[in-house]
Order: sequence, then structure tokens, then C-alpha cells
Amino acid sequence: MPRSRSAEKKDNNQGYGSASGSAPGTGTGSAAGTGSAAGTGSAAGTGSGSAAPDAAKLERGKYVATITGCVMCHTPIGPQGPDMTRAYGGGMEIEEDFGTWISPNITPDPDTGIGTWTDAEIIAAIRDGKRKDGTMIKMIMPYMFYAGMTDDDAGALVAFLRSVPPVVNKVGRGDLKLPDMPAPPIPRVDDTSDPVKHGQYLTGLMHCAMCHTPFGPQGPDLSKMWAGGFEMKLPPMFGTGSLWSSNITSHPETGIGKWTEADIVAAVRVGVRPDQRPILGPMSFYLPLWSQVTDADAKAIAAFVKSIPPIDNKVPASTFKPAGPPPGGPPPPGGTPPPAK
Repeated sequence: MPRSRSAEKKDNNQGYGSASGSAPGTGTGSAAGTGSAAGTGSAAGTGSGSAAPDAAKLERGKYVATITGCVMCHTPIGPQGPDMTRAYGGGMEIEEDFGTWISPNITPDPDTGIGTWTDAEIIAAIRDGKRKDGTMIKMIMPYMFYAGMTDDDAGALVAFLRSVPPVVNKVGRGDLKLPDMPAPPIPRVDDTSDPVKHGQYLTGLMHCAMCHTPFGPQGPDLSKMWAGGFEMKLPPMFGTGSLWSSNITSHPETGIGKWTEADIVAAVRVGVRPDQRPILGPMSFYLPLWSQVTDADAKAIAAFVKSIPPIDNKVPASTFKPAGPPPGGPPPPGGTPPPAK
């Protein structure tokens, strides 16, 4: 899994997504919603006792969970791969240079999950990085990027999380040695009429800049945001060697300035470069989910990425050798867990 990444800068409107409404994808992906973006207020539901959401809201929530990749971290993993019978049940444990992180159980189980949390409390965790007790979640959780999620999308995501089967799985907290950092004040508005702005929002939810920005002793180098060069040392279960994130700015030599929008769409949804070589690391982990991005959303993502100003940053060659797909297989497409047994 990728390491933590702190807040993105907002210069030149290249920061997190400018926030979202319902992305009305028209392509092959899992359905997108129909509502427009909400403003800056919190979508404060009343909790598990609320009226059942409609089918469109649940479908939109499923799609948001898919592109944000919730199931990738919030599912326990072992020698046989991810345990999808406990999807969203937490317990993934990863050792980092700055400590160990353990993903929490985000299923509706009232004792070991978030079943007693209100909608507002869940949304505060997603967008503000705050737990039910008011303490801050460490930055390994991409709340810095989710901060721009619209009220509509946040509410739909909560509705979807309440619909997944509850998993009894008590997990502890990690010992990450990272500072507490408040989420940035990002407008929670998505202009779906503008492909570049909508793509900016989507890349925020997908937290692309979390990996595609160089990281040093003082944190991310925001002067080179999107320019790659972040070294990821993945756990042995995923492979060996170092993986360097790519420069995805429009620089023609050290970035992807020569890629077409179709090339970028293929990278996101198929996981291949223009020469058909597979993209390794976290991108491959998210592939079962991002392959479900709709045609319209994929084109918007490509339009935004093409608009990123060029930065000349030659990234070292990766030495990472994947261990191969885990015996347990990848998570199912669309972010949907298997039926409870």
C-alpha cells in the first residue's frame, strides 16, 4: 500500500479535486449518481436509524467507494491474500519507516466497527480526519484528499458503508509517528460541466498526488507536485525492490506529455503504459476498482492530467519485482464485498 501523503497545494487549481457532486458517468462503469454538488456544509445524517436510502444513492455510494478504493486498505490481508469474506472489516497491518498502521473496521458492526457512529461522525472521519472521540486520524488515511468530497457524495458513501455486511473484527490502533494535521479548507463543489475541473475532483478522490509527489524528510515537496519521484518500499508480500512513482505532469521528456488522453485512460482503467507494459505497485492494486471508472469520468481524469503544468523531474528507474497476484485473488470489481456467509 502507498505511504502517507500530506496536503496538496492549491496553486493553479491543481490541488485536490475541487470537490464533487454526482459524477454522471455515461460509460461502462457502475452507475453514477444524478444529484448535483452540494455546498460547503457537512452532510449530517442522523445515524443508523435513518430511513433506508434509495437505490440511486446506494449505487452512487458504491461508485464513490470504488474510486476512493476503501476496500483496498480496510480489508484484512494474510499469506493467502485479502480475506474478502471480511471486506471492510479492517485489520490490514503494514509496517512503515514511521511506524505501523492498522486499518480500522468500517463495517456496521456496533461493537467492533462503526455501527454506532452517526452519519455526521463518519463523514467527519472521511473528510476531516476526525474520529468519533474527536482525536485525529493519521495522514495515512487520505482525508487530506477526501476533504473536497461533496455533501452528496459523502452522504452516498456513508449509505453504502451502512449497507455492507457487518464484520465482527476488533482491531487495535497502530503506532504511526506522524503529526496531526487538520484537513485543508477545500470548496466542496464539483463542476461536472467542465471536464478538467471534474477530472480534478476525481483525482482528488483517487488521491493520485499522494504517490505522484516526491517525499523528503520535511514531507512532500509541493513545488514538484504530480512530478513523481516518491520511493515506495512495499511489504515483501507484494514484491521486492524499490518502486518509484512516475512523473505524470505534461513534461514531454520526463513526464507523460507525449501521452494521449486515450493513453491516460488505459493507464487508469487497464493498468498499461502506451507500450503495453503493465503499471506496477499501488496502481495495480487499485486496478480491479478503477477498471470500473465510467467512460465520461475516465475522459475527465485524462483531461485534467493533460492540463497539469510540466515539471522537469527525471525519476529513478524502479527495481521492484512483483511477487505475483496473491492466492486469495484481487477484490471484486466495483468495491462490492461478497455476500455474508
